[in-house]
Amino acid sequence: MVNDLKAFNSLSKEEIMQMTGQDDGSIISSGTLARLIINRAAEDDDGNQLSTGVYTVYDASIEDRVYSIKDKPIQFRPFINSYQYMEYDPDNNSYPCSSVIFKSWKEEAIDSNGGVNCGRIRGKDKENLTQAEIDAQRNIKCYRLVYGLVSFDGTTSKGEPATIDAMPVLFRVAGSNFSPIGEALKSLKGRDSLMQNHLLNLTTIRKKAGSNVYYVSKISVDSKEIDFTQKDLEYMDMFRALIEEENARVSEKYQNAVKNKESDAASAKVINEMEDDPEMVLAS
Repeated sequence: MVNDLKAFNSLSKEEIMQMTGQDDGSIISSGTLARLIINRAAEDDDGNQLSTGVYTVYDASIEDRVYSIKDKPIQFRPFINSYQYMEYDPDNNSYPCSSVIFKSWKEEAIDSNGGVNCGRIRGKDKENLTQAEIDAQRNIKCYRLVYGLVSFDGTTSKGEPATIDAMPVLFRVAGSNFSPIGEALKSLKGRDSLMQNHLLNLTTIRKKAGSNVYYVSKISVDSKEIDFTQKDLEYMDMFRALIEEENARVSEKYQNAVKNKESDAASAKVINEMEDDPEMVLAS
């Protein structure tokens, strides 16, 4: 890790962009970290009425969620942009497969089941899938993981005023929310500006597809540059450490899954050979 501010500042903008995932290798044309999410629930488990389409984060210091004010932008300062494939099991409300977290599309995303991309198939290969396989693919998504600091004035679930000030969070998005923040980061790259030096102003837009109501992030970039401090570097190192920890966990599961597959394949080969050779069967 680069844990010296002078060393960090000596890096070129291109090197910092690649290190933090602002440059994903394309050409321009989890842990204990709190998650920043868009609230879709009209009330919580205690029956408290909530605003939908606002941003919310759990504040451990007050042991309660804090919700942003309707139609008032929150400020999000991105530090690292990354990606992760995950498979969702709706029956058990769990994620049986997750890939390593990666920053460039050139990287191979090995996963906890011993494969890559949690089995997600892209492009023309989808044309050969059965309907059952197509249905299964809907539960496998590529998430954008943006680590950063969030700030906003809001209220708790009970309506009490609360302030979130530069809280380290993970903003994990997919589907219709995958592109908005990606476009904002791409615009900064196009200006040769580092994302860590800018605030993003986030609101939401209400959308409806049939009876399904959902909210999409609306993002604008604050052109004013922010100085990168020693404290910011500590946040950067913390985010990178969390990513490395998750990747070590997934890599270990990947290795174990590969070994199990090899063992199963070897056992199957022995069984086939025994079935093909009556003398071996009788000898056993």
